[in-house]
Amino acid sequence: MPVELVPASSQSDGRHKISFVPAGSNALSVAILNAAPVKSMTYSFTSGGFNYTTTQATVDDKRHTAVQDFSRPGKLTDALELTYVDSADVNSAAVLLPAGTALQFNVRRGVDNATAYISGQIVDVLTVVLGVQRPAPPTENGVDTLVQTAYFTAPTQRRVVLVA
Repeated sequence: MPVELVPASSQSDGRHKISFVPAGSNALSVAILNAAPVKSMTYSFTSGGFNYTTTQATVDDKRHTAVQDFSRPGKLTDALELTYVDSADVNSAAVLLPAGTALQFNVRRGVDNATAYISGQIVDVLTVVLGVQRPAPPTENGVDTLVQTAYFTAPTQRRVVLVA
């Protein structure tokens, strides 16, 4: 009897990169991602502060007298709730993400954060407009943070390959 192979895993610590890409830019172009005005802002977000989720609706497919109900995958709904450090630093999310900003988040996983973008890497591109920045309640032994909802304005590009 063959032994089942165990797929390799990837540690997440230090191996995520979230970049702010101005609306209308090609968020899949390495040349654009490695130049201004793209800003890497991974470490502006708190732990769990880039809360990106996707849900999928179910389309019922009931048939006359069938003994079982069928279904199909329905529409996707993406949601993104941001929590980040409240900072006056010009490169911080608090400064770069005012309400009404239209942008793309380029999200790369599994590659060291300090590594420049290169062709062939896999990313997600989230196209959003930002809601109002809201102060989060203070926490004991914590830092001041802001919370913000992002609203999706275009289909998410999932697991796409970067190009030159």
